[in-house]
Amino acid sequence: MMKKIYFTLLTMGLVVTSVIGQENQLSVESNKGGILLTSPEKDYQVKFNGRIYMDGTHYMDDVTDLSSKLSITDVRLGTTVKWDKWDAKINVSFGNDHLKIKDAFLRYNYNEKSVFTIGNFFEPFGIEGAASSKELRFIGASNTTQALGIGRSIGLGYTYYTDKFYGATGLFAGTVDNQDKGDQGYSTTTKLAYTPIVNENLTLQVGASFSYRKPEANGFSDGLNDDDFNREVVLTAGPENLFLNADIKGAMSDTKFNFQTLVLSKSFLLQGEYTRSNVTRDEDYVSELMKDGPLYYVTYAWPTTPQDYADWYGELKDITTEAYYVQTGFLLGDTYSYNSSTAYINRPKAGSYEFLVRYDNTNLNDIDGTYFNGSFGPADEGAALGGAGNKSIAGGKSETISAAVNYYLSDNIMFRLNYSVMDVDNIKHPLDEKVGILNARVQVNF
Repeated sequence: MMKKIYFTLLTMGLVVTSVIGQENQLSVESNKGGILLTSPEKDYQVKFNGRIYMDGTHYMDDVTDLSSKLSITDVRLGTTVKWDKWDAKINVSFGNDHLKIKDAFLRYNYNEKSVFTIGNFFEPFGIEGAASSKELRFIGASNTTQALGIGRSIGLGYTYYTDKFYGATGLFAGTVDNQDKGDQGYSTTTKLAYTPIVNENLTLQVGASFSYRKPEANGFSDGLNDDDFNREVVLTAGPENLFLNADIKGAMSDTKFNFQTLVLSKSFLLQGEYTRSNVTRDEDYVSELMKDGPLYYVTYAWPTTPQDYADWYGELKDITTEAYYVQTGFLLGDTYSYNSSTAYINRPKAGSYEFLVRYDNTNLNDIDGTYFNGSFGPADEGAALGGAGNKSIAGGKSETISAAVNYYLSDNIMFRLNYSVMDVDNIKHPLDEKVGILNARVQVNF
């Protein structure tokens, strides 16, 4: 049903644009590979764009089997309409037979360097987390960004930039694809980047991002009919999300910090990010006791007090995870250039080759105690063997070295090849040590 609605809206948009074009004699031109229609007075513009990612992935398995495959991971159709100081954009993905809204927002350009945005768009957090996948240097973001980055949310944002300063902030209230019952989460996110040196020989940028988040509700607790203690933060990354996967239940808040740096020197690139997340947790042990045994009913069976739960199953300790990556690149056939409006790199010109190396270190573990029989117990081994619990999180950690080659055939077509070796350390997959990953992509932008 949803697909029919979107295809109907897209068809209507094309028909309306055709009629407007006939009546107002809109000029047609190519703009960065897309189609741009402009009115004679240039006060009205319509742009059609899209992309196709045709990917191949081959895993050099260690012990756990992974699924090597060919697939079309993303097909994107989008439209941007501009009039006066306003513009609106919608971008819909049909990759892997899943329909998903990406960008859907209205923007007001107060002046050339001051912009207000409302709708579904990227939260301003980090470099990779706030950049389109088509502009990333590797196929997909680093494990650091996959696990601890943010992406798009529904909200209201403001951006201001100059040649040397970029600042963006916003208030957000959940994601468009959350269909669970219960209250939405909310967040406030801010990014600041300072570029003290910007010239044709050298660009140096440093920046930081901060986000405070109330996690999304994951439905209602069956026993308590309450979503307040049924929120969770899920952090995943890597091949099929197997070796890096932390499910943090009982989450009350998630505070994220990011520090970034970017250096461009003609054909040389250096980029790095460090991200840290602290999730606070809580549990309503009084309600748990009421659910298991009403207080008005005298029982001599365990548990008899709310503290019994914390003593036996363990306190819901706060969870801290962190990750970082650093990557270098060399461009053959062009030089790197900086875009102050996005605080990122412009796309290299057609005919360029790009060579990159990246090191990524991602740690989704926060372990305090003894691991036994599929769960954690207290540090006291006797208590752990007896069944006492501990609420540690073992999401796994990894070190990954990656190499990439990109060829920019034209403004519309790009070929990518990546190879990664991932050093795996996850107690849920104790026999896996190293996984090799070969990725190839034919990327079409229009």
